[in-house]
Amino acid sequence: MRKTPLQIVKEKFGGREKLVGELVGMVDKMHGDDSDASVKSRLMGLSNQKLIRLYTVEQKVRERFGDKAKMITHVMDARKKAGLTADATLQTKLETYSKAQLLDMTRINFGTAAVKQTAEQRMASKRGKKQRARAKAKIGA
Repeated sequence: MRKTPLQIVKEKFGGREKLVGELVGMVDKMHGDDSDASVKSRLMGLSNQKLIRLYTVEQKVRERFGDKAKMITHVMDARKKAGLTADATLQTKLETYSKAQLLDMTRINFGTAAVKQTAEQRMASKRGKKQRARAKAKIGA
């Protein structure tokens, strides 16, 4: 039988207080938080399921990238490699995203930039006699 979020929290962390205590140092300060006490009070208001999700996201980010800035750099580099825009405007937009959203973006396969084919390469990719004849006529061969 599947365990409830409360059972998972008690088993893995020894209780909600300890889980929140670990998360306080990991999560970014947002929503006007200015101290660890305000972050802790905000996290105590979350459900156990959300706390577990937040903990797993933070762990994955720390394992793969280290911090949010390196994750943003990874997404920007992947977009550049794919031939998509990756400018300062996009970077400021990505900085507003949560770590979970950015982690999802790192899983996206942007592909690679399209390579222009020469006329001969396009002709070689044609399959039928008529297509090849039209392609030869176009390039003057």
